[in-house]
Amino acid sequence: MPRVSARLATGKDRPESLVSLLGAIPGRGVFVWVVVFSVAINTLLLILPLFAILVFDRVLTSGSIETLVALTALAFGALGFGAAFDVLRDRLLGRLAVRFEQHVAPLVLKASIADPARRTEGGIHDIVRVRELRGLLSSGTIPMLIDAPFLPGFIVVLYLIHPYYGHIALGGAAILAVLAVVSQRIARAEREGAAAAAGRAQGTLDGMIRHAHLIRVMGWRTGAVREFLRLNDEALAPVVRASERVAAVASIARMLRMALQVAAIAVGAWLVLQNEALPGSMIASSIIISRTLAPMEHLVAAWRPLMAARDAWTHVRAAIAAVLAERRKTLLPPPSGAIDVQGLVFRTGEARRPILAGVTFACPPASVVVVIGPTGAGKSTLLRMIAGLARPTTGIIRLDGASLDNWDADQLGRYVGYLPQEAELMGGTVAEAIAGFDENATDDDVVRAALLANAHDMILSLPRGYQTEIGRDGSKLSGGQRQRIGLARAFFGDRRLVLLDEPNSNLDHDGEEALCDAIREARIRGATVLVASHRPRLLTVADFILFLRDGAQVAFGVPGEVMPRSMARPASVRPMKPAHSGVGP
Repeated sequence: MPRVSARLATGKDRPESLVSLLGAIPGRGVFVWVVVFSVAINTLLLILPLFAILVFDRVLTSGSIETLVALTALAFGALGFGAAFDVLRDRLLGRLAVRFEQHVAPLVLKASIADPARRTEGGIHDIVRVRELRGLLSSGTIPMLIDAPFLPGFIVVLYLIHPYYGHIALGGAAILAVLAVVSQRIARAEREGAAAAAGRAQGTLDGMIRHAHLIRVMGWRTGAVREFLRLNDEALAPVVRASERVAAVASIARMLRMALQVAAIAVGAWLVLQNEALPGSMIASSIIISRTLAPMEHLVAAWRPLMAARDAWTHVRAAIAAVLAERRKTLLPPPSGAIDVQGLVFRTGEARRPILAGVTFACPPASVVVVIGPTGAGKSTLLRMIAGLARPTTGIIRLDGASLDNWDADQLGRYVGYLPQEAELMGGTVAEAIAGFDENATDDDVVRAALLANAHDMILSLPRGYQTEIGRDGSKLSGGQRQRIGLARAFFGDRRLVLLDEPNSNLDHDGEEALCDAIREARIRGATVLVASHRPRLLTVADFILFLRDGAQVAFGVPGEVMPRSMARPASVRPMKPAHSGVGP
């Protein structure tokens, strides 16, 4: 029944720090072999300049065909081994990149589920950043960085051939380093200038896609496209400008490397004429200089992906920090559903008054609590906090005597059913929407939940019954159908605590009757049900009523005690005198 089966890190195998995270990546030992192959590749590259020296300085002077054949065979063999090692290194880096994503992506996903607010409007999801890092690990940039430490060794070889060759390579490396710094600053300025504009453009695009029907109905399509193009142009302008400048710097670096090769040949020819060097050194020095400066030249053009990878790693590391810091919690016995709320206060930084202030109540297992109150009273916030989706500013919520913070989140989730105001259904079939990602779900479990929610007959009336595709977020269903399926999902499994936020907002009279029957059946099965509602029909199934007004608890008790108080006019509201109509005295 589940569509995705992904094993996330558990308390036993979760690394304790960011350093140990990298150390815990499966297959990390292959990086040692990557370094070994890099040493072999760079060592074998010296065969080509050595071949040039021997051919020019030994074979041409001795005229030995046998020596030429032997040297040529040796050079071909070295180049073959170098190519084989290069292929093996690339394959190892590719597999290491895949294992990196397989290890880190579940941690990022778990962090995103625990704190969905991390992704700001229009922002990039951290999973995309993990893929960017995987792409960098499997690209040619990493071998370039691994080869860069061999640069001093090649310069030393050039100094051994002749100091002038070493001076040329060292000066060229210094100039390329300056060009790399210039490229890095250009790339940084581009990212800083484009990030905010790109975020605005992406946020606008997300909003347009979400409200596409409204844009089409209101005739705003042309204006919406024009607005997106304006914001997108603002984001592209610094990118294009920086790309042109970085490309110009990269072209200068490429020209410089080739010019240094020409200079090496010219200096070599002069040294030969002065009898200070052998002819083979000209070709050998040109080859070594090209190989020495290649990583530096690549670095000039690679700053943008490197900076993007650095930013991606910063975001990923921040995302998974909370997951890595989690400690395993002792699994508690299955709850009976007893709820105890003490002094609950919830305040946001922007609000001048608390959303909830001093809510205190308790209910026994297998009872129904209906939360009533005007709009803005805090009913939805209270249910979200009991569901563990928000933390109280002060106060405590206990389930079977244990604070919600003491429950393991995954264990608690198996016993809590939650239906928000807007029935949020994930795509797939009706059966998949009810079962969610429960790996042990069976067809009997799905049908049992639908029967409990009185949604079975409605589901059978759909074109393909339980196998009907509901579309993204249930877009192919009506509001009432989404709510009935969401109710079945809330009842799915062994739920000891069921939280329903306005579950009858899209239901007709018959649907409300079915909902009342479902709540009674859930109570008979031992579940505690908390329902937030504006409609009086659900009051008929209530064991207790919690009356909220302006975030404060007005009353809690059995319906006969609370209903008279809920009907009373607030003391702060006085009846207004009718306006004078100008008729009469």
